[in-house]
Amino acid sequence: MALPVIDVPTFTVQVPGIKNKLKLRPFLVKENKILTLAASSESTEDMYSACCQIIENCSFGELNAKELAMHQLQWIFLQLRSKSIGETQSFVLSCGKCESKTNYDMNLSEFKITGNSEILEKKIELSDTTGIVLKYPSAEVQMKKDELEDIELLLNSISYIYQSEEVIRPEEETVEELTEFVSNLPISIFNEAAEFFKNIPTLTHAISYNCNECGTKNEILINGYEHFFG
Repeated sequence: MALPVIDVPTFTVQVPGIKNKLKLRPFLVKENKILTLAASSESTEDMYSACCQIIENCSFGELNAKELAMHQLQWIFLQLRSKSIGETQSFVLSCGKCESKTNYDMNLSEFKITGNSEILEKKIELSDTTGIVLKYPSAEVQMKKDELEDIELLLNSISYIYQSEEVIRPEEETVEELTEFVSNLPISIFNEAAEFFKNIPTLTHAISYNCNECGTKNEILINGYEHFFG
């Protein structure tokens, strides 16, 4: 006798910066196993890979998670976690002065995106007919942002280059050609790109509390997915 097929409920979300609504399903046992393995490794790279795999599974393959900006990846993951495991997460906070422990329950809806999440690209004109369109770096690139040189960050954030009616995609050119192109840009263009990167949206929740033991005021910033594994 064939085993029964269990219907899994679905829900739709409007992902910041994505025009069409996205249909998702909650985690299943197999996704929960992915989370558990990622948590046990305590590796940021493993957590990122797990997020990508889970999002692609739960979006029925409609999303390429590795193309998402960090705030989009984290936002989708928290929606999935909220629907699958629950809307609250318990933490044990440690006082920065006396190290006394404090229990804290947070609602995932308290996470907010700072910055303009609806603007994902920036057009920078080089002349009347030529320019660059930048995109926010993918989550994978943003994870390595502090390790990348400015040229490398810019290279990984070009959506396309245009000249009159011609559109040039980065994947159509060699790394050497793109590096030479970026290296020969005016400093003013580099500064304009740097301003765009400085305003990349982030998904965070700030916790402010006074320690019950010593009275010290603590400020803790929690990000969008690293604290929610396991």
